[in-house]
Amino acid sequence: MTNFIRKIHLALALLLISSISYGHGEDSLSCGENQNPLYCQSCCRCDRVSLSGDFLYWRAFEGGLDSCVPDEFSDIVTSDGRVISRFSGRGREPHFKWSPGFRIGVGYESSYSEWDIAACWTHFRSHSHGPNHHGNKIQWKINLDVIDLVAGYEFDLAPCFTLRPYGGLRGARIYQNLRIREFPSSISTELFTLNKKDQARFLGIGPLFGVEGDWAMGCGFSVFTNVSLSWLYGNFHTRFGEFEGTSDTENFCQIKRHLDAVQAVADVAVGVRWQKCLCENVQLLLELSLEHHRYFDHNRIGGYGDVCFDGVVVGGGIEF
Repeated sequence: MTNFIRKIHLALALLLISSISYGHGEDSLSCGENQNPLYCQSCCRCDRVSLSGDFLYWRAFEGGLDSCVPDEFSDIVTSDGRVISRFSGRGREPHFKWSPGFRIGVGYESSYSEWDIAACWTHFRSHSHGPNHHGNKIQWKINLDVIDLVAGYEFDLAPCFTLRPYGGLRGARIYQNLRIREFPSSISTELFTLNKKDQARFLGIGPLFGVEGDWAMGCGFSVFTNVSLSWLYGNFHTRFGEFEGTSDTENFCQIKRHLDAVQAVADVAVGVRWQKCLCENVQLLLELSLEHHRYFDHNRIGGYGDVCFDGVVVGGGIEF
């Protein structure tokens, strides 16, 4: 995860340095000048509606989900004939897997100004399984649904570089389920089992602010980056269930909690975009990008930790 974030930071730095040098260099050419061999004519400037769809191939992971998995067992017989069972283990996390998801969006851009409005819905589901060691299991599931409503304004900072700050609202729903089964076998008559089933649901809404930069490379190709922050005011609804059993006793405990909280979220994306006019008023758009989304201190069913979503996005859209 750390190497992935470092790569994103490096890509952002190279993008900014390249855009500044290209926009202010003495030998730079305007993107709209015919003498530029990379120049290609764009579609006409008019009121435009856009429809987009993205395929997500992400990995979800969360800190604080490690659990002690027993490795060794031993029985000790005391002088009075009692048998004491002991076990030692190590902390293990689920094996976080890659899963598919999708994002769909719609937008509108006016020909009378540089303002635009857009809305999109992101849906992603993932599950992970921990090591199955001596009958011990860890299972984790997470569902993510995000709706963004934003308005942006595009600035032409250089002949080939545009900057689009934007703001709006984000609503998010995150549901996760954690199940832990521990079954330390023993040669004594005292067999011990532990089953935990914890659930957490977060629902929140709040302001979203971000900025997108686009550097035109020519003939419809461009490199873009997108960074945003949001603060979601919402509620955590958690449920904890635990069962402990031996050959002689059984204990069951269930706890429900409601917690109001402010969830901070950071989003980073960098990628390549290609646009082509199919006719005078219709434009095709294709994108390939890397994204990272972090929900800080989101874990409420284990130790505290961030929940993150990152991976590859392949998308396309049409403007008319």
